Amino acid sequence: MGKASSAKKVARVAGTGGGRIHHKNRSWGYTLAIAVIVVVGVALTYSSRQSYIHKLADTTAANAKVPPLVGGTAWNEGYAVDICGKWQKPIDHPKTRTGISTAGNGVIHIAPKVAAAAGKNATLGVLASSVGMTLSGNQVQLPGGKDYVAGTDCGSRPAEVFVKQYAFAGAPSGTVLTQNPASVRLQDQAEVTIAFLPRADKGRIPAPPSYVGKNLSKIVAASTTTTTVPASTSTTTTKVSTKGSTKGSTSTTSKGSKVSTSRVSISTKGSTSTTSKGSKGSTSTTAGATSTST
Repeated sequence: MGKASSAKKVARVAGTGGGRIHHKNRSWGYTLAIAVIVVVGVALTYSSRQSYIHKLADTTAANAKVPPLVGGTAWNEGYAVDICGKWQKPIDHPKTRTGISTAGNGVIHIAPKVAAAAGKNATLGVLASSVGMTLSGNQVQLPGGKDYVAGTDCGSRPAEVFVKQYAFAGAPSGTVLTQNPASVRLQDQAEVTIAFLPRADKGRIPAPPSYVGKNLSKIVAASTTTTTVPASTSTTTTKVSTKGSTKGSTSTTSKGSKVSTSRVSISTKGSTSTTSKGSKGSTSTTAGATSTST
């Protein structure tokens, strides 16, 4: 019985064809494959990240040269918000972290303090986030005001968010932009209307009210300064070394003294006065006459 039992065990092992050993080899192969996948994934992720960092650095460097610059000349742009055909009260938020603000006068003051608000980053979206406003392609909400979402009715018709830009204050026509309102770049001395209206009315979006243009013009005029160059006065320094005198000039000879550098000043009447430093005497001349004291 014992020999038969042992023979059966040997037969079973032989029947497996070394299955246990084969299973062990497959485990190592699977582990190696997983390790290779992980290594390749990490390498690709690192490469992609480095590429993104370099691209971001290049974009930031290029953007740093595009106005409005941090610490550069400030821009100003008029704006207004039209909700269902009614002008909204201008936002009053004169101090912001970004430097893009508005002081309740319908004018956006664009003086970037950080790179995130400068150059191509100076957008309506940055203005909105700086003053507590919500603005996107399908939503507009003034600080503390009602939230208007695309599809909400104006009267009996569903409305949408639009932005119309005017090249300058008082421009007879403007352009309705198709991009996301938050990505619209701010412009110097231009005007922009943010509107929530039915699509059928987008061609009739008005320019900001006249007071906006007036305030914008005042601010632009105040930022222009005139510089007057004052008349200059020159002083000539010379060495006196010539004996004798002529009209309008001075010559000094003094025994036992040495004449050093003299300062000559010419008045409007053509008179000349000469003072010698380092000598025992002094000389003065008026209208061509010379007097010497020792």
